[in-house]
Amino acid sequence: MEFSLHHKQLQQQMMSPSQIQSLEILAMDSAQLNQFLKNEYLENPLLECSEYTEPTGHRQPPDSFYGQLGACGRPAPETGDSFSSSDEFSNPLRDLSAPDPSHLRSYLLGQLDIRQYSQQEWELFIYLIDCLDDSGFFTVPAEEVVAKTGCSLRQVESTLTCLRQLEPYGIFADSLSSSLLRQLEAKNAATPLLSSVILYHLQDVAEGRISTISRSLSVSTSEVRKCIHTISGLNPRPLMGFGQENSSYLIPDILLQKEAGRWSVHLNDSWVEDYRPNDYYLRMMEQSRDQELIDYFKGKLQRVQLILAGVRKRRNTLLTVSQSILDIQRPFFEGEAPLTPMTMEEVAKRSHIHASTVSRAVRNKYLQYPGGSLPVRELFTPSVAESAKGTVGPAQIKLLIRQFIASEDPAKPYSDRALADLLKDWGISVSRRVIAKYREELGIRGSFYRK
Repeated sequence: MEFSLHHKQLQQQMMSPSQIQSLEILAMDSAQLNQFLKNEYLENPLLECSEYTEPTGHRQPPDSFYGQLGACGRPAPETGDSFSSSDEFSNPLRDLSAPDPSHLRSYLLGQLDIRQYSQQEWELFIYLIDCLDDSGFFTVPAEEVVAKTGCSLRQVESTLTCLRQLEPYGIFADSLSSSLLRQLEAKNAATPLLSSVILYHLQDVAEGRISTISRSLSVSTSEVRKCIHTISGLNPRPLMGFGQENSSYLIPDILLQKEAGRWSVHLNDSWVEDYRPNDYYLRMMEQSRDQELIDYFKGKLQRVQLILAGVRKRRNTLLTVSQSILDIQRPFFEGEAPLTPMTMEEVAKRSHIHASTVSRAVRNKYLQYPGGSLPVRELFTPSVAESAKGTVGPAQIKLLIRQFIASEDPAKPYSDRALADLLKDWGISVSRRVIAKYREELGIRGSFYRK
C-alpha cells in the first residue's frame, strides 16, 4: 500500500465573521437584540449608551433611575404613532395601586409559625405590617411604635428584624439602599463593590456618572457598568406589583400604520439609537502612546463598528421585507380580503435579496397593524390552486366554501363534490379531498348532517 500527498485547489464560498454576525443580528427579535446590545455594553467600554447618561447638572432622586430603565433594566417603551398619545409609558410606576392590606397581612403572617410567638408578639407583627407604606418601606420611628403599643424597644426591634427576613425581600427596610442590600443578600450576590455603590453612589448611578464612581472606588468603568446592571435588576419598591396577576406582553417588531389613506412601515426599535461609540475612549485611544492599549481599544472599536453596522443592516432589511409584504397583503391589512398566497421566494424577489435572508428576517418577529398583531410567518401562505385571476390560497377557498354553504338549500345541502364543482365554475380547480379538509377546519359538518 502506497501513501502519497496531493495538492488540490478548490473554490469554496466562506462567510466572513462580519457576515455571520450580521445574520445573527438579523434573526433576533426586538427583545433579543435589546439584551444582546445591553450585554455588549456591559463588556465593551467602547460602546456607549445614552440610556444611562443624564445631562450635566440635572439632579434626580436615585429611585427614579428605575423609572428610566423600565422593567428588568430595559429602556422604558417609547411612545409613537401606533400607541396612545397619552403619558401611558412616561412613568412605569404611575398606575401602581396600594396592595390590599388584608392580602398582604395574610401573605406575610403565613410565612411565620404562630406557635413560636406569644399573643402580644403576634399582635405586634400585625401592627407593624399595617404601618408599611405603599412601597413596602417601614419609616415609623421605633419610639412611636413603643408609645402606641406598650411594647419595649427591644421587642419592637427584634420583631422588625424578624419581619425583614420575609419575602418579598427588601420589605420593612427603612431606606432604598437598605432594601437593595437586603435583596442582594437574599440572592447571595452581595459584594464589597456593589455594597459601596449602593451605600455611597446611588445618586451617581441615577445620573449616569459612571466615571465619578469609577474614580471614587478605583475600579474600571466596565465593573461599574456591571454593578449598575445588577442594581437595575433589583426592586426599588418591594411591594411593587404585589397581589397583581402576572401578565405577558407581546412586543411587535414591525408596525404598520394607515394615516390619511396612506400606509407606512415602522420598526419598534427606536431605542437602538441610544448606542454609539464612546467618545471618551476614542479620544483616549488617539492621545495614548501605549501601543498595547491602542491595540486593545482598536479591537473593541472594531467589534462596536461591526455590531452597529449589523444593526443598521437589520433595520434596512426588515423595512424592505416589510414593505414588500405590505404591497402584497394590502387588501388583507385593510380588511377587504383574506390573505393572498405569498411565498418567501416572492418576497425575496421583490426585495432583491435571497429567500434565506427573508426567512431569517421574519423569524420570531411579530407585526402590528390596525386589525391586531400576528406572527409575520403566518402571512406566508402557499397557493393551492390556479384561477383565471391567478393563484388562490386556502383562506380564499375557505371563504368561498363558507359562502356557498350559507346560501345552499337546507333540504338539499351541497356535497363536497358539489362544492368542488362550484369552485370549478369560478375557475378554481380543487379536489374533493381538499374541500373536505377545509370544511372540517371551518367547523362545518358534512352534507348528511346539514339537512
